[in-house]
Amino acid sequence: MTSQLLARNESELTGKVLFANPEDTYARELSSLADVYVWNQSKTQYDALIQVGFDESKLLFSEQWDAHLGSDFDHVIIYQPKAKELLSYLLAVTLPHLKEGGQVWLVGDNKSGVKSATKYLEASLDEVGKVDSAKHCLLYQGYKRRPAEPFVLEKWVTTWSLEVAGQSLVLCSLPGVFGHKKLDKGTELLLEQLSQHRFMSDVKNARLLDFGCGDGIIALWLYHKTGAPITALDDSALAIKATQLTFAANQASQALTVIASNGLKEVKGRFNYVITNPPFHSGINTDYSIAEHFFMGVKDYLTLNGELFVVANDFLRYAPLLDAALGSHTRLLRDKGFAIYHGRQPKKK
Repeated sequence: MTSQLLARNESELTGKVLFANPEDTYARELSSLADVYVWNQSKTQYDALIQVGFDESKLLFSEQWDAHLGSDFDHVIIYQPKAKELLSYLLAVTLPHLKEGGQVWLVGDNKSGVKSATKYLEASLDEVGKVDSAKHCLLYQGYKRRPAEPFVLEKWVTTWSLEVAGQSLVLCSLPGVFGHKKLDKGTELLLEQLSQHRFMSDVKNARLLDFGCGDGIIALWLYHKTGAPITALDDSALAIKATQLTFAANQASQALTVIASNGLKEVKGRFNYVITNPPFHSGINTDYSIAEHFFMGVKDYLTLNGELFVVANDFLRYAPLLDAALGSHTRLLRDKGFAIYHGRQPKKK
């Protein structure tokens, strides 16, 4: 519905338009009326736009916009993110590329927190106001009347140290990344469980996949524990960048391979261990489909006798999904609202 509000006002969206983090493929429709560019931080949304034939030369999947692709925009359209700090980040990235007098449009569902977002717009824009509303969605706009500071990624990186499951780690994160600035309780319980696990004797030669890597905490902990090279996967360009920064801060970049992927689509080969704290939200809604697709597909990416570890909120119905995927599973722990599951790729009879 958010894009329907934009469509109702598209007569004003002329000239050069940059979409920041769109939630759908409306940018493709608008491209018949304006010169449209799209910056995606979601590989899923990036893939969706390619699928509907959006011009790839005007499409970018990255943690920040590249001015070489386009600048001097008349309009920037931002979809309200769940994390408020991410809105400030999106504005900081895009405003240097907006013309003086250009407009920023912010659209979002009421549940997304868009109602209270005007203060973020007012910090860097003028004449901020509501343009339209319908079906529990709001559309705001503001004008760029002041010069914008050049964007510097390093200013947005949060770095901190912590002790977890017997290891001292330095973590780096960016706004909007899962676990930003704090240790997720489920991740902590998972790592404590893994610290007691007996890995294969030559584990340093094993292949390990961290599915939904976030800031890289699980991937880095696994590297320290096993000495094995780690593959870290996420749908988010910000998470991929945060994980790279985390490994660099721990002088471990040589051990890391990152994959930007919608689910397991971009994964090649099989792994001895797959470890995940999988996402169960799509925007602001609970979304089982990410985990369901993962569980149904993961057996094709595990070696014979390969192991899967999953931590999840214990209200999520993952047990039957694991049984359907691998034939059986073990619940290793249920504590503090979380459950940790373990499964194995069955050996062929």
